[in-house]
Amino acid sequence: MWTEVAKYLFGVELARLSSTCRWFRRLLADESIWRYAFLRDLSLLPSSADRYPPRPLHRSWRLLYTAAFNGAHSFWFRRSTRHLGAYRIGGFLLESPYMLLTAMLAVPRWLPPEEDGPQIAIEMTGACMLPNARPGIWIADFHLVRCPNCTINKCAGVLQVMDARHCELFLEQGFWNGTWEYEDLGDHYNDEETPTAACAIFNASIHAHASISSVLSSKSWVRRCDDPQPKAHCRRHAVALNSNLLSNSNQGLVSRFQAMRDTTGNGQIVSIRITQQIY
Repeated sequence: MWTEVAKYLFGVELARLSSTCRWFRRLLADESIWRYAFLRDLSLLPSSADRYPPRPLHRSWRLLYTAAFNGAHSFWFRRSTRHLGAYRIGGFLLESPYMLLTAMLAVPRWLPPEEDGPQIAIEMTGACMLPNARPGIWIADFHLVRCPNCTINKCAGVLQVMDARHCELFLEQGFWNGTWEYEDLGDHYNDEETPTAACAIFNASIHAHASISSVLSSKSWVRRCDDPQPKAHCRRHAVALNSNLLSNSNQGLVSRFQAMRDTTGNGQIVSIRITQQIY
């Protein structure tokens, strides 16, 4: 009975419970409790028990829960002085290693050949397909960041960032010791006045169609055009972000795509950033 009760408690409450006696500490060693809490708080609980996401390799669900919900984010560890604010968007699944990134709430009808690399695709279409992302559970956050050494005359001074990472990233030694760094994939320039800053990440999986359709049906979730507050939308296999730009003086939008790779293994992508800047 207590195992089922514990599944409905938050991490802080579970920690307090474990401090009351040894029996509760032994109870909370049950990984199923932490798995349930982890997936529940990322809105990833399956509709049936036989469809739970696979357990990440070499990680306990308790460690994963702590890393995901201790308040830490990637800007704490790098460039923290530029960081202005953040909030959690949610969790999503990569069932295949193929990830589609876009600087719009639309899927391009065509992309250059994969062998041309992501930079050409990003410059031409504002989107790219990445073939070597680490499958599993990913976590998406929204950030506001100060513009570093801006050279664009009419920059508003604030960048919008959608940051997505594999749930194991904060437990990786390569991340903590600075071995893994973000690499630039490419920039997309929209040279016309734009009313919105939007971006999205999709898993190119046979099970992702419903999530992609939900994200692309933007009228059902974006804010009214006179509301400048950012709005995120997260589904099981996709995540998106949209901000309405009220200023009529912008001359366009630049979207920068970055990725972090596991350089100690097979080069799998473990984190993505899409940064958008008005000019």
